Amino acid sequence: MDKLQSLYDLAENHNIGVYFYELGDAEAATVQDGSFCAIALNPRYNRTPQSELEHLSHELGHVETGTLHPLSASKEDILRGEYRCTAWVVQRLVPMDELLEAADHGYTEVWELAEYFGVSEDCILDAVKVYRNKGLL
Repeated sequence: MDKLQSLYDLAENHNIGVYFYELGDAEAATVQDGSFCAIALNPRYNRTPQSELEHLSHELGHVETGTLHPLSASKEDILRGEYRCTAWVVQRLVPMDELLEAADHGYTEVWELAEYFGVSEDCILDAVKVYRNKGLL
């Protein structure tokens, strides 16, 4: 199944609205109040399937890991939440077993892996960091 479509399906299954909305300089944002939850993707920063995939997965990652940032959050809490969110994104977009399989097929450069998985090079570097921290690489 297409990764982007699976994210939209996940949002729909959890009653999370996903909208394209002008957000100034923000690439995406999530609001949650009780059972209401919505994700806004800024059309200015989501012009390609890859950017839409990464921004939507990041915002869904915050919802799924319970790491949305209240205004009162400390810098440490925000950093911890961002890491948990990043780990969720990585597991969804660059699964460990598929990463190892890609390497077995000769995809070892960051740019090659980014093309293989349809993500940015930053996402691949996040995957390496997360999997190393977990002792899997």
